[in-house]
Parts: sequence; structure tokens; C-alpha cells
Amino acid sequence: MIREVVIAAAVTVGAAAAIGVAPGPSAAEPGGHYDTDVPGMNYEASAGAPCYSWERFIFGRGPGGQTLACHWIPNQGPPWDPPTTGFWVISPPIRGVQEVGAPCPDAKRSQVSAQSPDGLPMLCTERGWQPGWFTGGAGPYAPPGFFQP
Repeated sequence: MIREVVIAAAVTVGAAAAIGVAPGPSAAEPGGHYDTDVPGMNYEASAGAPCYSWERFIFGRGPGGQTLACHWIPNQGPPWDPPTTGFWVISPPIRGVQEVGAPCPDAKRSQVSAQSPDGLPMLCTERGWQPGWFTGGAGPYAPPGFFQP
């Protein structure tokens, strides 16, 4: 039984290679830029790799065009202390440069990101685009005062 599964997997991989399945557009290739890219975008980002700009102009594209963001992760521990190194993490899809407060896609169901004209990361809220970013389950982070009623 296991032998048949392994053989089937090998045949599938071999067939895909023989057909010549081409990978999607790479951000590292000429013309690999997207309409929604922002100024300061890093096209050599790779998930988990170190990065050094986690306050402004934090966005990058991974090898397959995946949107990434540079984040400093608290309590990283050695060898990354003192905290001068962040890491590329997967980000919600980016929607270009937006003005603070401008309307955005359905905020109740949408996890998308953007960048302000001055390079701050932004997220879509019921109040429109606001500076901040998603923190992976801990809710959105925003500079003090932005989510007050």
C-alpha cells in the first residue's frame, strides 16, 4: 500500500517536470513588479530571513511574489539581541499607497495591507485605512491613539 502511494507521488512529480510546469512570476525577474507595489518595496525578501527596516517601508516580495513584511519580533533571544534585526514574515496582500482614513475594501472581512505616503504600514479598519499591522492572532497593532473612538 505504501509502495503504491510512493510510486504514484513519484510519477506525478515526474509528469509535472516533463510537462515543464513554469513557476509563477518571480519578483526578482525583470517585470516581476505588481501594480499594487509601493515605494521602498524590497524585491529580494525571503520569509524568515533577516531584515532591517521594520518601522517604515517594511514591505517586500518573496521569490514567488508573496507579500512579506519586515517585523521585529520581541524576545527573539540570541543571536539577535540587541534588537537590531527583524525578520521577513508573510503579510496580507498589499493594496498600494493609501491615505489615512480613505475607504478600503470591506473592513469586516478584509485582511489587506497598504502603505501611507510617508512609508508607514497600514491596515484596513471600519474607519478606513489606519497606520498599523496585523500581529498574527494578537489583533492589530497601531501607534497609540489611532484606535480610540
